[in-house]
Order: sequence, then C-alpha cells, then structure tokens
Amino acid sequence: MRALPSSSSRRGSGLLEVLISMSVLALAAVGAVMGMVAATRDVKDGQVLQGRRMLLEARVQRLWLASKLELANQAVARPATYPPELALGAAPWKLDPSTPQAGDVGTGAYFRVLPTGQVVPALDVPNGTPCDVTTPDAVLPRDVYCREVLVTKGLPKDLPAAAQAMVPAGALPFTFWTRAFRKGDSAERAIVHSEVFVQ
Repeated sequence: MRALPSSSSRRGSGLLEVLISMSVLALAAVGAVMGMVAATRDVKDGQVLQGRRMLLEARVQRLWLASKLELANQAVARPATYPPELALGAAPWKLDPSTPQAGDVGTGAYFRVLPTGQVVPALDVPNGTPCDVTTPDAVLPRDVYCREVLVTKGLPKDLPAAAQAMVPAGALPFTFWTRAFRKGDSAERAIVHSEVFVQ
C-alpha cells in the first residue's frame, strides 16, 4: 500500500507554488512597466521631433544668407568615421559657436523643446557648457537640447567614379553638418542634417 502525503507536506508545497507564481508575475510586471516607460519616452520624443528638426533647418537657413568663404575656411578633412556615427561631443564636432539671440533658434547651441513642439533658446545655459553624458545635471539640465556643428571638406560621402562628373571641375565642395540631441541620448538617437555648399 502507498502512503498518502501528510496534510502538512501538501500545505508546504502549495505555499511554495504560490511563491514561485508570484515571483514570475512580479518579473513580468516589472518588464511591462519598463516597456511602458520606454514607450512613453519614445512617444514624447516623437511629439518633439518636428521641433528638433527645426533646430537643424533654422541653422542651415542662416547659412544660405551668410558668406560661404568664412564657412569654407572652417572646413576640416572629413574624418575616417562617418560624422553621424561619431560619439556625441567628440571632435571634430563642436557646439554651435554662433551667439544665441532670444527668439532666434538659428543661433546658439542650447534649446528647450516644449511639449507643444515650440523650440525656445535656453539662454540660461552658459556658452561652452559640455553636452556629453558625463556632465552633471547641476550644470546642464536634462531638458536642454544641444546643437553641434561640423564643416568638412568635400561631399558627405565619396561618390562612385561615374557620379563624380556631377561635381564641376575646379569646384571646392564642403559639407556643413548639424546635429541636435538631448543630454543622455546616444549617437543613434541624435538627429543629423548635412548640406553641401560649393565654393
């Protein structure tokens, strides 16, 4: 005859099953909450994406009206790594050196993008404040967006031999890059724009 399990061992195994089930449920709940936090950030970023793009386009529009000779003199050799793939704050990228003016998002390096999508210069941030990930929050608030610029000689990428005929003989093309990002973003999350000028 088989002995039946005692009632105390049955109660112990039931309690263990409940604890394991609750642990699995807690892990699933934590995963769901983390997913919701990430999704919320992405939705908010999507809402302000238009404002971030405006930061890039406003800067380039000012260049169309400015002397290209001074810009061409700032051009450096294109780095071996494709510029948008360089780390945020890494040379040869530099913070936009233009003097910020209230109400003009085409100038300056620091901005806030309001939830409505409106972009306003962050005039309370001192010029030269670094925007990299290691900067303490006390120095650069997390809601501030930074704009970096870079001027490289030549086109954004090398053209195939057949397409190089599109560049007129004797022309000196250079590329003006702009990049907007928020402190703590990765290079992949930054928005980059390039514009080619010919001297």
